[in-house]
Amino acid sequence: MRQLSLRLRSISLAIVLLAFFAPFTVVILDEAYTDSLTQAKMSELRLMNLGLLSAFELDGDMPYMPEILYEEQLNLPGSGYLGIIVFRDKVIWQSASALEYTFSPPEIDVAVGNELFLESHTPSFEENASFFVYAFTAEFASSRDFEPVRFYIFNNKALFEDERNTFLNTTWQWIFTLCVALLIFIIVGISLVLLPVRKLIDEISQTSSGHKRQLEARYPVEFDSLKQSINGLLQTEAAQRIRYKNSLGDLAHSLKTPLAVASGSKGLTAEVYEALQQIDKIIKRQLKRASAGKLGWQQAINVLPVLHKLADAMDKVYQDKALTIELELDENTQFKGDETDLMELCGNLLDNACKAAKNRIIVSAETKNSWLTIKVEDDGPGIPDDKKLHLLERGTRLDAYTEGHGIGMALAADLVSIYEGRMRIEDSALGGACIILEFPNHD
Repeated sequence: MRQLSLRLRSISLAIVLLAFFAPFTVVILDEAYTDSLTQAKMSELRLMNLGLLSAFELDGDMPYMPEILYEEQLNLPGSGYLGIIVFRDKVIWQSASALEYTFSPPEIDVAVGNELFLESHTPSFEENASFFVYAFTAEFASSRDFEPVRFYIFNNKALFEDERNTFLNTTWQWIFTLCVALLIFIIVGISLVLLPVRKLIDEISQTSSGHKRQLEARYPVEFDSLKQSINGLLQTEAAQRIRYKNSLGDLAHSLKTPLAVASGSKGLTAEVYEALQQIDKIIKRQLKRASAGKLGWQQAINVLPVLHKLADAMDKVYQDKALTIELELDENTQFKGDETDLMELCGNLLDNACKAAKNRIIVSAETKNSWLTIKVEDDGPGIPDDKKLHLLERGTRLDAYTEGHGIGMALAADLVSIYEGRMRIEDSALGGACIILEFPNHD
């Protein structure tokens, strides 16, 4: 499973956090606003009730209330505010705003001198609506004695809910706008924070492709140790490669002279001379194998020019056969490795194909899914199925096959192995053999 980039991870985390933050914030604001609005509503109804209490008079058993009250909402029908007064379990007065209603004494008992505030109440006079209720009971002197008089203020919650919904809608709009703005700032901030990382990755890629020898850009102090470590690794690798090649060159020169002297000695039998020549070939092959291989930090090379050179060379070598060598590949097809190794590898395979071919050879190459595939096909006699696997086995005498495919196959197999590639032998559509090379071509 492919891992998400740091940028996508950070943005995803920010989106998740904002997805929790927005509703949570709205809920908190809604609770705070509702509580505040409810407290304000209780204070408002308390003042109205106090207005009723101050305006009410009881003359014996006769109640008295002015026609016009100081609280305007109780004078206006449809205002949503209703006031009633209950004496001796009868509604003795109702506000002008409640003329359209017929009241019965509410089943809300409040002790004398106490108040009661209900945030949600469904009264008998309007069962399809919810009301705030504020109730207060006071004592007044009547013809009998001091008797309780109950004062009630009802307020329809529809206006309250409309105001609350307006607040919620506005809050959601601003929270959404804020979240979008925060997300943009987070994305920009993440991009700025990750800018040195992308810069480091780009410079490492340039170094890997051979355009730079070491990291040179300036980075935040957190990357200093990493930069020094990578540069130290590059310098150590380059120094080891130089020492390795020098050692191989010294070894080659050291063995060359004794072998030349031994081979030039008089009186050598044919078996001894052949053995010395075989030793010389083995040394050359092993030295070539040891010095070959892909560099960890180098520039990719184009395959087409190399194949053109090889095809021109083969046309001259095998001009008596009048072979047709076709190259089928894009000019941008690249091989991530050493040009000499590619020349050696394709040269051996193409030479074998020319020896085995009758008239036609096709060399094709393509890059797909970060793999470079090179095919060399001929119209020769082909390779029997029972010998295909033996040709790829280490230690097999590959030059024993007279079809021509044995010569150079050992070195080809070694080079493919060094580049962590794959090598297969199949039948060609031309009738002969098809040698397939596959190399990982990613950075």
